Amino acid sequence: MALLFIILVLLLSIPAVQTRLGKYATERINKEYGTNINIEKVGLQFNGDVELKSIYIEDYKKDTLINIIELNTSIVSFKKLFNNKLTFGDIDVIGLTLNIKTYKNENKTNLDVFVAKFDDDNPRPPSEDVFLLSSSDISIINSEFRLSDENKDTTEILKFTGLNINATNFLILGPELSTRINQLAFKDSRGVDIKKMTTNFSYSRSAMVFDDLHINTVNSELNGDLKFKYDREDLQFFEDKVALIATFNDSKIALNELNSFYNEFGVNEVAKINAVLTGTLNDLTANDLHISTSRQTFIDGDVNFKNLFNKTPGNFVMDGKFKKVSSTYSDLKALLPNVLGNSIPSVLDKFGKFDIQGETKITAQNIEADLDIKTTLGYIISKLELHNINDIDNASYKGNIIFDEFLMGNLINDPKVGKMSLNVNADGKGFTLDNLNTLVVGTIYGLNYNDYYYSNIAVNGTIKNKVFNGDLNTSEENLDFAFKGLVDFSKKENNYDFTATVNHANLNALNFVTKDSISTFKGLVTMKMRGTSIDDAYGNITFKNTLYTNQNDEHYFKDFSISSSFENSVRTLYVN
Repeated sequence: MALLFIILVLLLSIPAVQTRLGKYATERINKEYGTNINIEKVGLQFNGDVELKSIYIEDYKKDTLINIIELNTSIVSFKKLFNNKLTFGDIDVIGLTLNIKTYKNENKTNLDVFVAKFDDDNPRPPSEDVFLLSSSDISIINSEFRLSDENKDTTEILKFTGLNINATNFLILGPELSTRINQLAFKDSRGVDIKKMTTNFSYSRSAMVFDDLHINTVNSELNGDLKFKYDREDLQFFEDKVALIATFNDSKIALNELNSFYNEFGVNEVAKINAVLTGTLNDLTANDLHISTSRQTFIDGDVNFKNLFNKTPGNFVMDGKFKKVSSTYSDLKALLPNVLGNSIPSVLDKFGKFDIQGETKITAQNIEADLDIKTTLGYIISKLELHNINDIDNASYKGNIIFDEFLMGNLINDPKVGKMSLNVNADGKGFTLDNLNTLVVGTIYGLNYNDYYYSNIAVNGTIKNKVFNGDLNTSEENLDFAFKGLVDFSKKENNYDFTATVNHANLNALNFVTKDSISTFKGLVTMKMRGTSIDDAYGNITFKNTLYTNQNDEHYFKDFSISSSFENSVRTLYVN
């Protein structure tokens, strides 16, 4: 028996015999299924394995679909092989090239056309059973995978080189495929190096499933389950029509590697992720999204992304409901895609670390935000619509803003201004002092200025840089007045142009006068003056029905005015 086996091996080592067997092995399949599969040589090794060399499968355009340099396997049943039941033991594939292509003006890939020949509903003699190919263990070594579409601007979609795979329980039954991938490694043409991937994989005419998926790159790790659902003809519109269902747990992504596919993220950042993903790539919803970064950022919420991978400008939309976003301006800007990071006003840099809760909708041009923001400067509640956010610091906005015990002086760089609490409606533009121009209507519930806490000030006016032009009204213990006009602190010299009806003002309590223990004032004041203090002020002040009281006496004036001017550093005061 051993002698017979040796004679058989020697016989199958003859090139002419190998070539003839290769032709015989494929003629039956090609005839039945209308395929073009060629095997150059078939040999038998001393361990009983069959050796196939130069396997070539041609697509319907007579180009390469599959090419294999060498395939070694053991055939479990020659009887099943004769009946198109390709039952193998171990399979070793060396030098595989898989070239999946969609040709110009076509909507199916060459693989779709090839696989369709084996579909259950493909016409063939009714006595024949469905095509079967199985293997207990498959190893694919030093191989290449290409995916291209001649209908796209960039023809090459994917190209994997150095492809090495080990899979067990491999089964093709008609148009369906399933296997356990124990090891998959390759290098992507864009620079990503997949060191190891394991999963339970299955493919059918309606779904691709990656259960118990683990992917490791140089700096990233993905763990979870992934499923794609589709009609096969929709695979060419992968970003828009293929439905994705995925769960990722305890995963981490290096944004440098993610930029290889979508070059919009920051660099040198690592994000830990847990999420449930549903939808298509261009209408993707992330529920129970938890992201924490190597810096100080944490995100917890539900987010929908539309047109994230659509190259048409202006179509992007992000709609999010956030339980918590904890970050800083620099961290959030570095983490988010540029289309989002560029929508963050630079003024947030002064907020330090902040926590955000609420809802926001962001497009390429506009933002709708209903947010509660806790910052190191204080608490903010905002419900705003922002427009022209491509230039975010100059963006226009409209809505309601509430500040609670907010350190406004830190924001505007004025040491005399302390905490402020307010509730105003705002309609204007600009997020920096240089370009702020906003109409505000509402109430300042509290403002600490010059060590005095003002309360319940009704405001209706325009704030521009350090300029206020409008109406102020308040009635409290130390100040009861109505103000109408302009106060400008934006330049080297302050500019005062207003009329104030003062029913009562305790100038000592307000810290405007400190040398008198009693200093109260009432009257109608019209002021048009410039200067930095009372020592260098110039212009005109008019008083009517004025009563001034200090610790020494009371002074009443029916009507008088003061003019101040300078000439050659000499001051002239004119009192009428």
